[in-house]
Amino acid sequence: MIKIRKELFIAIDLGTSYTKVYVKELGMVEELPTVIALNRRNRSVISFGEEAKKMIGRNPQNIDVVRPVLRGIVTHFDEALIFLENVLEKIKKDFLPLFGLKLIIGIPLDLTEVQKKGVVDVGLGAGAKEVYLVEEPVAAALGANLDIEQAKGILIVDIGGGTTDIALISLGGVVLGKSIRIGGDTFNESIINYLKSKYGLIIGEGQAEEAKISIGTINLKSGSFLIKGRDILTGLPKEINFFSQDLRESILENLDDIVLNVKDIINLSPPDLLGDISSSGIYLSGGGSLIDGIDNFLEKEIKLKINLVEEPKYAVIRGLGKIVEDFVHFKKLINYA
Repeated sequence: MIKIRKELFIAIDLGTSYTKVYVKELGMVEELPTVIALNRRNRSVISFGEEAKKMIGRNPQNIDVVRPVLRGIVTHFDEALIFLENVLEKIKKDFLPLFGLKLIIGIPLDLTEVQKKGVVDVGLGAGAKEVYLVEEPVAAALGANLDIEQAKGILIVDIGGGTTDIALISLGGVVLGKSIRIGGDTFNESIINYLKSKYGLIIGEGQAEEAKISIGTINLKSGSFLIKGRDILTGLPKEINFFSQDLRESILENLDDIVLNVKDIINLSPPDLLGDISSSGIYLSGGGSLIDGIDNFLEKEIKLKINLVEEPKYAVIRGLGKIVEDFVHFKKLINYA
């Protein structure tokens, strides 16, 4: 049965790896990989989301499998538009919005005005009458139930699929911030390069992701993941066991880069806000933070308490959802409209 609504207000965390969708008064209704498969000849949609993700590295020549968002930036505009249209169409079929559709989309820090306009254009092209942008670390802090509107410094590190956003927030705004192109996808690339260098094994992105999730820790623990690939010398099939020590070694350089950038923000922080950070510590969110031991690693290297927020993978979409539910109050957090 179609439900009549005055308007349909939707929040979207359009991530490099996954897209999450929140509908006002309904909560989060969708979580799917940001992937779309198209017929190469006529660009018709073959599949999107989970089914399209399964095709990565396995698609025939007549099918293009595209990840339209790379490192937090919409790099394939047309494909991003088609992807978003299909996601919204799936939701809109249950509703009849009398006054149209409004969108709030989370974005990384440091996007240029042109890149922001690109995200807005994708939303408008997908049928929205209004599109608002909110910086992801602000949304993540809000989703972590932190009082970002008070005159107090909050330092949050959001490790997503394509970027890590580091932001010092006070009075509802970003005082200092930096977005670095390191995230879950970078971890996968590092695993691929590590296996090639250390074991002479060539694997694809899918297996790297599986290995990362299966091991799930950089702490030294028993247990392994059997990786099957191609020997770099013979070209023949080869198998190795991948351990937590391997995962730690493979992404250590990425973690060191995150540490250096967090320290940069801390070193530039105004003295009063630095005192707040010293007292409360750093808040860690994002799907990349789910690898067990990353919080302890950061705490040891930065020498500040690390607070892993509740359900870190969903912090951004929870925060965007709060803005949707109380838009009048939180409208001041809008970065671009």
